[in-house]
Parts: sequence; C-alpha cells; structure tokens
Amino acid sequence: MLGLDSKLVGQAFQPEFAEPITNMTVPIGRDATFRCLVHNLGGYRVGWVKADTKAIQAIHVHVITNNHRVGVSHNGQTVWNLHIRNVQEEDRGQYMCQINTDPMKSQMGYLDVVIPPDFVADETSGDVMVPEGGTARVSCRAHGQPTPRVMWRREEGSEIVVRDSNGVKNK
Repeated sequence: MLGLDSKLVGQAFQPEFAEPITNMTVPIGRDATFRCLVHNLGGYRVGWVKADTKAIQAIHVHVITNNHRVGVSHNGQTVWNLHIRNVQEEDRGQYMCQINTDPMKSQMGYLDVVIPPDFVADETSGDVMVPEGGTARVSCRAHGQPTPRVMWRREEGSEIVVRDSNGVKNK
C-alpha cells in the first residue's frame, strides 16, 4: 500500500488565487465588477469585504450588505464576482476577496470613483467684453474628482495674462 503524508495531500489541494484582482477606475453612476479567480476551492467559501470599512459584502453566494446595488455571481468553483451597480462616491475603497482557510487567504483590489468635471454656474462668469488692453474680471469654478484644473484661453489661441487678486501673474 502506498503511504502518503496527510499534510502534503492537504497542502496540494489548498485553495489559491489564480491571478490578482484588478484595480478599477469607474465614473460615478456606472457599474463595477471585481473578479476573484480561485483554484482548488473544494469545500471552502469565498467572501467579499470592503476592507477600509470592514463591511462584509457577501459570503459565498449570499449578499450580506443591505446595499441593494451590490450583487455576487460565480461560475461554479473558479470565478467569483462582486458587482456594484450605479457606483457612488461612498463605494470608493479597497475590496477584499477572501477564502476561509486557516489562516485566511485574501487579496485586494481598489475601486476609484471619478466624477466628470462640471462648472459651478453661479460662481462662473458669463461673456465679458473689454477694450484692448483693458482689465476684465472673470471667474470660473468647477468641481469633480479628481479636482479639475481650469485653464483660460482666447478663442483664437493667443495668450491671456492672468493675475491673482494681489496682481501676481499666473501661468
């Protein structure tokens, strides 16, 4: 009879991650899906946790969070997906896929949520006409994530001299 070391047999079939989780950058309002590839899952279970808040999202096929935008799917024993629909700013952060081995095995992916730039209408000037060489006061404010950079240009592309409130020239 062939004798096998039970420790070696147990280690040979331990679950392992087949590839890292991909970090994602998603515009607000779109959907995001993290994919966790696991080999040799056997009787172990896969869970998803929002790592920065320690909020359990799902355990195996069951969604735990009360967030109705979160779902899970899988293709048997290998591919485990965490779906976040209609991504919002509060969804930004680290997400952990974990296997309930002892010790636990885990890997993380980061979800960044971007907000397209938008002008703040009541803090942005309308059309201004000034004689050549005159001084015009205009303002433009925009918000978004990452923070938008406002640049000034003339329609024909020539330089605009921009000075701050202290008269210091900005580029």
